[in-house]
Amino acid sequence: MFAMYSTLAQVSAAAPTDEPSTASVVVVGFLFVLIVLALLAAVTSTIGAFFIKSAARDAAKAAEAAQKAAEAISKSPRSSAGGEPTATSAPSSTPTDEEDPAILAVVAAAIHTVMGDRAHRVVSVRSTGPGWAQEGRRQIFSSHRVR
Repeated sequence: MFAMYSTLAQVSAAAPTDEPSTASVVVVGFLFVLIVLALLAAVTSTIGAFFIKSAARDAAKAAEAAQKAAEAISKSPRSSAGGEPTATSAPSSTPTDEEDPAILAVVAAAIHTVMGDRAHRVVSVRSTGPGWAQEGRRQIFSSHRVR
């Protein structure tokens, strides 16, 4: 009987307990995923903060340039003579019903954003007309068979 107990003791002592259990593997894997996700969130937040600061710096430069341009326009001799020059339209043109001043301002701002401080002038902004709608109708009508 003693031999049987000693054999069981040897078998239980020889069995390795170093194999990880399923629960420990799941916990370690879950913690690894959480750590990687936290690192990714930190990296993307840092990159986002960099771009926000860069955009704020560019906006400050644009505001400073607009302020200088406004001061230059107000000090120019043409503005005191009644003909106020603008950077968004030609001096001899007047806004018609088709030229919306807001559209001119948006186009001028977009051009200033692209070109920066280089000199530029928007002479006119005109609609191309109903080209896309007309082309769509033409394609629809040409796809039908004439009876």
